[in-house]
Amino acid sequence: MLKVASFNGVYILIKIAIGAIMSRIIADYAGAAGMAIMGNLRNFTQGIQTFAILGIEHGLVKYAAAYRKDYIQLKKYYKTAWLLSIFSSCILAITIFIAAPWLDDYLIAADVSFANAFRVFAISLPFYVVFVFITSMLQGFEIFKKYIVLQIVVSLILFLISAYLIYNYNLTGALYGIVIVPFIQCFIGIVFLKNTLDKKVSFFKLIGFTWDAAIAKKFLSYSIMALVSAFLLPLVAILVRNDVRVKVGDVEAGWWEGIIRISSYYILFATSLISMYVLPKLSQNDSSAHFKSTVMHFYKSILPFLIVGLIAVYFSKDLIIHYMFNAEFNGMRPLFKWQLIGDFVKIVSTVLAFQFIARNDIKKYLIAEVLSVLSFYLFSKWLLPFYGVEGILMAHLFNYVVYLMIILLLLRKEVFSSSSF
Repeated sequence: MLKVASFNGVYILIKIAIGAIMSRIIADYAGAAGMAIMGNLRNFTQGIQTFAILGIEHGLVKYAAAYRKDYIQLKKYYKTAWLLSIFSSCILAITIFIAAPWLDDYLIAADVSFANAFRVFAISLPFYVVFVFITSMLQGFEIFKKYIVLQIVVSLILFLISAYLIYNYNLTGALYGIVIVPFIQCFIGIVFLKNTLDKKVSFFKLIGFTWDAAIAKKFLSYSIMALVSAFLLPLVAILVRNDVRVKVGDVEAGWWEGIIRISSYYILFATSLISMYVLPKLSQNDSSAHFKSTVMHFYKSILPFLIVGLIAVYFSKDLIIHYMFNAEFNGMRPLFKWQLIGDFVKIVSTVLAFQFIARNDIKKYLIAEVLSVLSFYLFSKWLLPFYGVEGILMAHLFNYVVYLMIILLLLRKEVFSSSSF
């Protein structure tokens, strides 16, 4: 575990370095208001990409891990998943291409039209599907080192392209830098594939247009879980951000987006480890003892380092604002404590919640997810008028405390059973 974590840590450090430089570029060339607009577009693209892949990414990882030694069965699963995903991504692409002007008015609402950015994003969706299939197989086959190297290469190339676009075209470049990501990911993934995955299994023989209704039903159960999140999370984020923009201001909305960018770097460290290590492990054995053993191993190995890192971030907040952003973002200072504590609770909760995905427990997953999103929205509506943008960060913490209690309640048999860790 620590070996995987240490190598993954190199990737995270690179992402942090890239993100710090990119945040400064965005702050200087797009400003806090521009960062808020980018947040809306990013939430939208992330949600739509999950719909494009029909939310089956975790299912792809699970079945790659389960059938990596059974090539015939694996081929049935991946060809069915491919047909589902390509069909979904093409339907979405056509819809977004047509609806581009309306999306521009609602999400961007700038003086200049960015409808073409949405059209470019629409065309990119099938390319995103290809990249997800590549990365899911690397994770399922537990080729962790190659998976991380691929992510590092993608991050570096995307950084160079995005930095060039923002430096030369300001907010326009920043927005186009978001929508072209799937093209770059797909191209690098295919080039990378020739020297990695093909040594174990032929990737291109696993994708095709074979249909198996029973297998499709299994994948679509993952779709229900992921698509609820893909719809609710970006929707609520956009609604809350637009509320902040109207009631407090674009600059303050940019502060919130800035703190989210900082959070995303260390959250990436934890969630990537959960996806690479915890999910495959939980998928191999559904006993309560195995669940607790896996979770506790993660907690003991990772949480001490996470706590130290979060404390370091808090006491370095002035330096972070100075070097990653500019004076326009000084109002972010009071936001750090709420975000950091909330993120710690989020990570603790997420490790437990992956049991729902591993067991394909749709009912419990949906209960936890819907209640969590609803609590964040209600806390935000309640606290924003009293505390301004800081109220949104308070809502973030309160929400994940509620989420953790919900998870513990739903997993009470597994967590509190008498079996040994």
